[in-house]
Amino acid sequence: MDSFKFSYKMEKEDNILMNVYSSGYQKCEGGYAMGPIIRNHYLIHHVVSGKGYYTVNHQTYEVCQGDTFIIYPDEVVSYCADKLDPWEYYWVGFSGADAKALLKQTDFQKKHPVIRTLCSEELKQTLLNIYHCSGTELYHHVSMAGYLFLFLSILIRCSQTHDHGVDISMEYVRQAVNFISEHYEQHITITDVADHLGISRSHLYRVFIKNMAQSPKEYLEHYRVKQGCVLLEKTSMTINEISNLIGYTDPLHFSKVFKKQLGISPKGYRKTKIKRQM
Repeated sequence: MDSFKFSYKMEKEDNILMNVYSSGYQKCEGGYAMGPIIRNHYLIHHVVSGKGYYTVNHQTYEVCQGDTFIIYPDEVVSYCADKLDPWEYYWVGFSGADAKALLKQTDFQKKHPVIRTLCSEELKQTLLNIYHCSGTELYHHVSMAGYLFLFLSILIRCSQTHDHGVDISMEYVRQAVNFISEHYEQHITITDVADHLGISRSHLYRVFIKNMAQSPKEYLEHYRVKQGCVLLEKTSMTINEISNLIGYTDPLHFSKVFKKQLGISPKGYRKTKIKRQM
């Protein structure tokens, strides 16, 4: 059978709890290889035919039809199709507030990045649905995120090593994220978030570090900067107006945070986007 590849890659992230970064499916040529590479997001491949080899942390796994393997962020990996029986796989790359906690409820572990379930066809179809929803509009991104949640729910349902009880620390994170998305423009502080949840600021810090690998302050600043990017691209508002609209009382502080995160000032970011659109 001839090789083929269909894929979609997101140009930018929306401020939703989960973002699909890329999706697609491919029938590889014999020996087709990727890597060594490092991803800044999670990437899951599900193999529907053939076989190949996945190398991570100096260990190589043979991955066959029905297997699913995960690439974690910031790990050096490589993978290649078998020369005589090359694999066909479907994939999704993603990131977001819920990703780490949901993946903990699957059979994936860093020491066991390849798993096998009895749901191969269901996984394939759901990954295909993610790809078919691809597009540039917000409703496309929300649809893709919806199927991503469904895909992860299948992996959780089919897992054999977890009891799937509610993790109260993740519930605090989820409520905090929702509160931030609804009130970030009101000049809220992390103390306001903690008070809303009825927990101490230090407790909120601990659950964010545990589940998000970042502090609540870092999450709030990243969220506000993302909103600022949208306003810089889509409106003609001044930097001062945007700063106030996304919750900063001091435009200079907004510019400082923005440059620290993106390596460019808000004014420079807007100029860059305008040039690309011309």
